[in-house]
Amino acid sequence: MKRRWIIAGVIAWALVIAGFGYYSYRNDPPTARDQTTIADALPTMDEALGRIFAALDPAGSVSSLGGYTRTERSCRVTTAREGARFERVLLVYTRKDTEPALLDRVSGALPPAYKSSVTHSPTTHLLNADAGNFVAVRGGVTAPGQLRFTADSGCRVQDEPVAEATPASETANRAPVQAVLDTLGQTATEWRTHRLTCPAGGILWTVEATATGDGARARTTVPASAVILDDAKVFAYRAGAAGLTLRTSDTALTITSTAGC
Repeated sequence: MKRRWIIAGVIAWALVIAGFGYYSYRNDPPTARDQTTIADALPTMDEALGRIFAALDPAGSVSSLGGYTRTERSCRVTTAREGARFERVLLVYTRKDTEPALLDRVSGALPPAYKSSVTHSPTTHLLNADAGNFVAVRGGVTAPGQLRFTADSGCRVQDEPVAEATPASETANRAPVQAVLDTLGQTATEWRTHRLTCPAGGILWTVEATATGDGARARTTVPASAVILDDAKVFAYRAGAAGLTLRTSDTALTITSTAGC
């Protein structure tokens, strides 16, 4: 009889330990990145870029939001587990010589928990921040009037496909880009929409179309007061609530329109 009580007590204690372990697994925050997945990181990445966009001066900047991009073909979460790494990018165009002030503005608007800092030197201007949930945020000047902000998931387990939120309509918010195409007499060869939910509510979206040509004709129709950046390869301007860019490469013309938050 005594032995039965001992066995029953051991079993009961094991169940208690297992119960605490399960509760901790379901409710305690992770203490290391390898305890999380890529899917866990995506909302934090979106929130960080949404906060950056909300910190910008709409009158003096134009943005373009990208999708989720896998940055490494493979990485190791641990020595025994393969992982993946994704980033999401927000390109920002501003008037030349205002780039350092824009980085300072963004850094100052981020929550204190991000521990954001900006480093300025004669040749580089860099922002570093921690969005929490093991997501790193970086920003920097890539060319006069051009900045790139990146939210990086770090190496994690990928347990499901990565996909962006699907727009309610495939043609939603295309009007500003279509107006440029009409001016150029062009038809888009491809359409893409990137979107995220803003921290304070609303949706940030970028509609992107690929066409041919250099967009020179469309540039002549934009009032000088609306122009934010005018370079050989990049033309950015404001059109009401939307910010538009015409980006020219050797093979294509990319037109974007971004608004929201």
